[in-house]
Amino acid sequence: MKRSVWIILGIAFFLVCLVVATPAWIVRDIIVKQQPAMAVGNVSGRVWRGELDVVQYQGITLSGIRWTLNPIGLISGVPLAIAVNEPVQGEGDVGIGREQTLQLRNVNVEGQLARLLNAMNFPSMGFDGGISLALQEAKINATGCISIAGTMTLNALSGDIEGVDSIAPVTASLSCENKRIVLAIDENNSAKVRGTVRISVNGQMNGQLMLSPAPATPLFNSLTQFMGRPANGKDFILRL
Repeated sequence: MKRSVWIILGIAFFLVCLVVATPAWIVRDIIVKQQPAMAVGNVSGRVWRGELDVVQYQGITLSGIRWTLNPIGLISGVPLAIAVNEPVQGEGDVGIGREQTLQLRNVNVEGQLARLLNAMNFPSMGFDGGISLALQEAKINATGCISIAGTMTLNALSGDIEGVDSIAPVTASLSCENKRIVLAIDENNSAKVRGTVRISVNGQMNGQLMLSPAPATPLFNSLTQFMGRPANGKDFILRL
């Protein structure tokens, strides 16, 4: 019995040493093999803990990526704890599942709106502000999302339009519908911004937003100048 215990402990110790000593490029090769749509840059470190200088996936470029292997996460399918520096600062648990599915869990991201839009190849049109993202879980592959649960908050907004700063904060819930990310905007904000926006895997957006700022405010006057006076005198409608 004692001999069996020592054998098991010896094997476990060998496996731990193997993981700690294995070079990080093994992780890169695994990612490239399981996720061909993902472009991966240079790596450093070990399998247990390492760094990636850049990753590109579905038009988004991330850099300054650090990972730590979480053995317990192997059970839930998200074995890597990831931290990102650019274009946003964030952290979360990541894994690659069947059929080249990227799995995310417990993701928290903070960043600037303009930098995030530029990283996604969307024009910022002179707008900027603070944005935060909290994902409980998400599954995404090359054709689009499979599932998403989380929230996105526009904490601050600035731009060339007078009164635009009064819009934030605005919060939207995130979900997935027919492989498209769905943002359902909560109208509990000062400008009564509300509506639903759907985003496809190629970046195309469609939906409708409605804004109902208080009459005679700078935002109301600016929207009237750009969009004309609303038909009912209060609700500005923006169709995407």
